[in-house]
Amino acid sequence: MKIRIYLYHLTRLVFGVLLVLYGTYNVIRYSEFLERLDIYFGNAGVFNIAYIEALAPLVPFEEFVLGMFLILKIFVRKALIAIIILFTFFTLFLVDADCLLFAFAHLVFCGIAIVLLKKDNYDMNSINYDKDSYQVMS
Repeated sequence: MKIRIYLYHLTRLVFGVLLVLYGTYNVIRYSEFLERLDIYFGNAGVFNIAYIEALAPLVPFEEFVLGMFLILKIFVRKALIAIIILFTFFTLFLVDADCLLFAFAHLVFCGIAIVLLKKDNYDMNSINYDKDSYQVMS
């Protein structure tokens, strides 16, 4: 049982570090990221919506913040739910944009987040941030 707990924490940490590093990389090379977005939206058919295209440049910052939540064990359950929603959308968008290799990579990350969410009962020693602050202090 102890090995599963360690494996859960290691997977959560590695997944969080990957998100932070990838988000940081995209922020450092932000102009290249925006060029890739233009290519993706040029190829997209169903998801070529102006609202989505306006929010897409925020993705590296979202990945960074969600990765930090996983690393610091803050709002882990909510962060994993947000990651699942985000990566499911990325997978569908990249399939629509005909970038199947990247879509598969995002599908794998979505699967990792689902496994972490289903196994979050291994994280019993962390503070439950879902409660109000007055309940946590007492």
